[in-house]
Amino acid sequence: MKFLVLFFALAFTLVKTSAQDCLGMKFKAGSSYEMLSYSPKDKIIGRMVYTIKEVKSEGGSTLIDVTMQSFDEKDKPSPEMAVRYTCNGNELIADLSGLLLATNDGLKDMEVKVKANQLIYPKELGTGSKLPDGNMAAELYSKGTKMMDMDFQVVNRAVEGQENLTTPAGQFSVSKINSEINMTNRAMGIPIRATFRSTSYRASQVLFDIKTETYNKNGKLKGYTVLSKLSQ
Repeated sequence: MKFLVLFFALAFTLVKTSAQDCLGMKFKAGSSYEMLSYSPKDKIIGRMVYTIKEVKSEGGSTLIDVTMQSFDEKDKPSPEMAVRYTCNGNELIADLSGLLLATNDGLKDMEVKVKANQLIYPKELGTGSKLPDGNMAAELYSKGTKMMDMDFQVVNRAVEGQENLTTPAGQFSVSKINSEINMTNRAMGIPIRATFRSTSYRASQVLFDIKTETYNKNGKLKGYTVLSKLSQ
């Protein structure tokens, strides 16, 4: 469950050049974001720190390379992982591959072969807008032997409305986005499936979601993440 909470915090994502703008967002080397993860009873269960390392232009798009480090409830750090965001002027495309290892200590010694890993945010997030489905799929290997297939389908993404949201990082005007998550882990040919719901709150000027709530298929809150620090 912690994997999902951390996963949509992200989705749900610069030493080379000066600051660059795209879709109303300013990307600058050294900018950092801290997200706190909470249990349903409002207990802090971890945090994540994202730092923009490099921004560059390539093929008409802006590429944003980010390092992400997660910390558990005792503030023990996991190794840093790399993720990439691509902004082409019409949409922001999140690369989610690094989160496979960064949010699961049991996978840190495995080789990951990513087959699909993107979640798209269009330029316009008007109320009632339908957003493209997202997908992350990967194969995990240990010493050359495939151990597991992982697949996340993020579907039925829609903008419910607009509102104001206050977090420790400040006050933001956000779009409220609802989605469904279909997760399948397949180990030794045996599938394990789960379905969840997610509500994320996205501000047009911030790279990451301001807040993300994860619910089970019956609507019970399982956990949430909140932007706690922002340095741009």
